[in-house]
Amino acid sequence: MTRYEWIGIALTLLGATLWGVSGTSVQFIGNYRHMNLEWLITMRLTTAGLLTVFYAWFRQGHSIFDVFRNWRDTVSLVIFGVFGMALCQYTYFRSIVIAGAGIATVLQYLAPSMIIIYLLLRYGKRPTRGELISVILAFAGTICLMGNDGFSVESFRSDVLFWGLLSAVGVAVYSVSPVRLLATYGTVPMVGWGMLISGIVAGLLFQQPHSYAEWDVWTMIGCFNVVFLGTIVSFNAYLEGVKRIGAVSGSILSSVEPISAAFFGWALLDNQFSLLGIIGMAMIIGTVIITSLEKRNSD
Repeated sequence: MTRYEWIGIALTLLGATLWGVSGTSVQFIGNYRHMNLEWLITMRLTTAGLLTVFYAWFRQGHSIFDVFRNWRDTVSLVIFGVFGMALCQYTYFRSIVIAGAGIATVLQYLAPSMIIIYLLLRYGKRPTRGELISVILAFAGTICLMGNDGFSVESFRSDVLFWGLLSAVGVAVYSVSPVRLLATYGTVPMVGWGMLISGIVAGLLFQQPHSYAEWDVWTMIGCFNVVFLGTIVSFNAYLEGVKRIGAVSGSILSSVEPISAAFFGWALLDNQFSLLGIIGMAMIIGTVIITSLEKRNSD
């Protein structure tokens, strides 16, 4: 393996790990500093969107505005931003505050299985053997994960399942809807516009221009982790890493994200995981590895 590829692996792992750090930071400032998530999501998407769009303009010039010359592509961009990015981010933050960063992040990894089911129902695309195994593992893993605190009516949290599955739907939309836009106009400007549009929509919808958090140095560090490290740095590191090692290897290494979220949540915020919960996490993370390896073998 070349030095170029080793650097790609390191950057991919860095991006995925920073996403896990970001999830833990959301849990901290949401549960321990009582920050209103509506303000946080608006601030995160708007700030990251502005910086990313500016960066894209600096690199590519006025061509970043080409997408707005076609109204169909503009509508697609709005759908990508609102029902992909904004939905994914807000529901993810909600599930983090309720269930903790580890469980919330793992539930997001149900998205590949949802995409497989969507392609079957929408286009009649039959799943491969690996995809079928992944769907079964995802279902079993979700049951195990929801039984992390024991199988009883009192311990079952329907709100965790609701927000977790909805965040996975957001990831599925985020993954499927912008494929043509990314190929036509480029990844960085489309992600930047998607963030900015979704941030503006979140601001208009939630109308919470002020944070009600208890501000101290730890709150500022948490916000820095969420907005800068967990969005701008992680995104660019992951994209550069994937460019060097390929999308399949990148998707496998991205499985570090829920592991890092679970680890930091356990080490810093005392999140607890039973053996059953850990098995459920492993099953869901395994679905990403199985489908990625199968894709690599078929290419």
